[in-house]
Amino acid sequence: MATPQATPEPLLRFCDSLRELKLASGTPSLGDLSRRMPGRPSVSTLSQLLAGKIRRAPRWELVRDLVDACREHAQANGITLPHDLSSSETWRRRHGDLVRALDSAAAQRSPDNLARVLRLAPDNRLLHLGDLTDSDLGVSEPIPGAGAGYIARADFDEEMRSMLSLGGPPYPYVIAYGEEGAGKTRSAVAALRNEFPSETTVLIPRGGAAVSELRSLVDSLNQSGRPAVVWLDDLTAADLEHLTLDLLEWLSGWAVTVGTIPALRCGEILGGTRSEARAVAQAALRRACLVYLPLELNDAERAEAAWHFEGGAVPQNFARAADAPEPREMLLRLNTARSTNPIGFALVHAAINCHRAGLVRGVTRDELRRLLPPHLTLLSTSPATDAEIEWGLSWARAPAVGGRALLQPLGLTDGEARWKAAQELVGEADSGPVPDSLWLEVIGMATPQECLMIGHQAANRDVPGYAAVAFTKASEHEEHRLDALLGLGLAQTMLGSFAAAKASYQRVVESGETAKKARAAYMLGGVLEAEGDTAGAEDAWRMAAETGHEHYAPMAQAMLALMLIDLGDYTEAESLFLTVADSGHGDAAPRAWALLGTLREQLGDLKGALTSWERAAKWNHPDVMPMLEDSVAELRTRMAELAAVQSSGPGENAEVLLERGERLRKLGHETEALAAFRDAAASENPDERARALFGVAMTLMGAKRTAEACETLEAVAECGVPRWEAEALLELGSTLYEKEDWNGARRAWSRVVETSVTGEVERASVNLGLLELRVGHHDAAAAAFRRAAEAHDPNIRAQAAMNLALLGIDEGMADDAVDAWYRIAIETEDPEFMPQAAFALGGRLVARGHTAEPKRLFEKAIESGDPESEAHGTLLLGMLQEASGDVENAAAAYSRVIACGHANHSVHAHARLGRLCVDNGRMDAARYHLQRAVDAGHPDHSPHAGFLLGLVHCVNGEFDKAELVFQQVIETGNPDAARPAAYRLVYLRRGGGRTEEARHVWESLIEQGREPNVD
Repeated sequence: MATPQATPEPLLRFCDSLRELKLASGTPSLGDLSRRMPGRPSVSTLSQLLAGKIRRAPRWELVRDLVDACREHAQANGITLPHDLSSSETWRRRHGDLVRALDSAAAQRSPDNLARVLRLAPDNRLLHLGDLTDSDLGVSEPIPGAGAGYIARADFDEEMRSMLSLGGPPYPYVIAYGEEGAGKTRSAVAALRNEFPSETTVLIPRGGAAVSELRSLVDSLNQSGRPAVVWLDDLTAADLEHLTLDLLEWLSGWAVTVGTIPALRCGEILGGTRSEARAVAQAALRRACLVYLPLELNDAERAEAAWHFEGGAVPQNFARAADAPEPREMLLRLNTARSTNPIGFALVHAAINCHRAGLVRGVTRDELRRLLPPHLTLLSTSPATDAEIEWGLSWARAPAVGGRALLQPLGLTDGEARWKAAQELVGEADSGPVPDSLWLEVIGMATPQECLMIGHQAANRDVPGYAAVAFTKASEHEEHRLDALLGLGLAQTMLGSFAAAKASYQRVVESGETAKKARAAYMLGGVLEAEGDTAGAEDAWRMAAETGHEHYAPMAQAMLALMLIDLGDYTEAESLFLTVADSGHGDAAPRAWALLGTLREQLGDLKGALTSWERAAKWNHPDVMPMLEDSVAELRTRMAELAAVQSSGPGENAEVLLERGERLRKLGHETEALAAFRDAAASENPDERARALFGVAMTLMGAKRTAEACETLEAVAECGVPRWEAEALLELGSTLYEKEDWNGARRAWSRVVETSVTGEVERASVNLGLLELRVGHHDAAAAAFRRAAEAHDPNIRAQAAMNLALLGIDEGMADDAVDAWYRIAIETEDPEFMPQAAFALGGRLVARGHTAEPKRLFEKAIESGDPESEAHGTLLLGMLQEASGDVENAAAAYSRVIACGHANHSVHAHARLGRLCVDNGRMDAARYHLQRAVDAGHPDHSPHAGFLLGLVHCVNGEFDKAELVFQQVIETGNPDAARPAAYRLVYLRRGGGRTEEARHVWESLIEQGREPNVD
């Protein structure tokens, strides 16, 4: 990497000679020279070379091409260059002399000077990142009871790594600060290892004064061509007093400077007296990109940490509430108060969390006192006395930074003083989670009107359970009732409580208010479609469309058009897309043009498709443009190819006609394709006739003219050509099977089996097995599958073996016989059926008490490369390890499944890991994982996780949270979880003397068709 020190003298002389050459050749522009050079170097590269802004010898190829370009420009302009400037041999000799001179200077450098200033490797070379252990970089040993693994700190990791990844020069100067023991060095080192390759040069000065001596050694530093890292761990005021702004600017030209400092020391330096030396230290801190690492872990971090601590004994800690980078001084005052004033720290964070949760008004003294205990619990701080609370409030309200306090007064409301966190602190309030323990407190002290905003915030933060509570309370406010019901329906949908969501949306629809009705009907259509109620979804979207609402009517029409395409009604779908496209809706209109183009392309209207896509492109919509870039280019190519085919003439030769028909069919021009195939079918050659008729059949099939296609396929079979007979009958059987003409499909595939065409015979055999299985003829199915199990094709062999295993289970076949079929499927290594067979066989063996072979089977499926199999197999592996008592490896497996984000298996893994945490006493982690499973809204895993979460809340005395979760489980209507949740909820409400509310629980269960057993 180039450094901002003086260029070596030999290099300056060489660059001077190049400038002389440029001048002598007629002063060509750098752009002209670049165009004449084979490698087309950038103008900036040539500029730096000619200006002497380089620090090492340029490549000979670059110099040679530059000399040739200057000579060529001179010749073009009639200029005769002196021999010493135009001769390539002369320049080759100059370049060699330059390289030797620079190498000689490097050889004269003394390692003793480096060793005095920097830590070096044993062979006196500069250290690389890969040479250094974490302890070499200052990382402390793990605290007692904790494992050695790194606990990801999501907010810090993201910010630190994004800072370090910034390019240069100037390169970044970053300092991590936080409380003692927060893990600043460990987290900063993890960020370094994540962002820099192992061969990166790492300079570790021997103290702050040594940094300034790096200037004298610059020729010995970092010749790797990439930025070095200057590592300054545990900075002191004395260290910082050497980091002048001039030195920092010099460092930024060639190195990334990274350091750490304790928050208390950081605060003392910034707030101390301004001596001359202290002013330098303060300026050095203010120049840095300061990244704060909280001492406290948030909910997700605590859940991960539970597996790094013996027995899961992780302290209750507090998540950082605000991460706004400006103004830095105000954040520093708050973050550095964690140790010195935890009460004031917690009070300010309580106000910030209120804002995060959507309670944007000021909070009263009593409300702050109400929110203080859960914050202190998160901080592992003992309850505060009245005097301590007053002292904390005084500190938070005291003017400090530029005369502004962390808590700002808002005057009196209804006779009570209110405060709000300073805007500088809440400006970035959306950047972190609200601790789960605070949502119900905030909702409880908010008015119904205020709960509307809280509900939206909870939904945006993916905590739909709390969103549902807030929206329910908000619905008590008449003015906002419909908006609250709309939000409630969304939250219930997120939770998987579809019946409750439909009821909420229906109440809005019945209100008759146009805008709200339009949105509710649109959302209702989405819920009904998710449930598989196509007719209901169509009715809802037509209702939304009929409102004429400028936003939701076009969106409903677009959804309706997509549904109609699936139903085969292309005419109305095209009409609806045109209506949406003409609506001017900023999001729906360009999507409608794009979808209309796709529909027209499928229907063979290539010109109409191109017109539609061109109209879509005019919107320049960011989500639509990527699709259009490929689609339009491919369509233009197809149209050009079609024009070429059409202009080539029909031809008379059957082979030419067949090729023409096939190309026209692939290009979507069905009419001309049919004409070409039919002309070719007049051939007297049986093979050409069969091929042509098969082309006719496939073209008719594409045009949805199924009956004609079937007749033509029969005609192909009658041509007497085995290959085409088998393929035509195989296709005929598939078409008749789709029409549920079982006898016709059986006849067609049976005729295929009688041919000698191996591939088609194998496919027909497995198809016959599936058909007989569909109609309940198990013996015939088994016979067909046994024929298919002898196939050469591994996919067919695996599919047949899988079905034979399933038939064997249904018929009570011996375990070994069933297992043998599964093993055959596994041995095929077929990517589709091998993992399924491995899972099935592994599960059977687990049920018989085996562990070693199931583990190998699950691992084999995981290694198949299929993401679905990897997630499913890892989940099963975790369940196997859990059953074997290998708790830590089970938890690790579940965590890997969670990380993959699979819609089904990751939710299941959250639920399994939550239960595992309960069984092993890791209650914080249990609540976290079970809550994530509940919030996912999965129809099976979420209700069961919710029931267990409710029990956990009961054990911890959190009865209000337990009631909330049990109610949500009941609303899902899950047949296994709803009833026990109802029993628990009734028990809680009866115990609290709320008999009438308990009765309502039974009524809701009865409405679901589940009669409660009550005494």
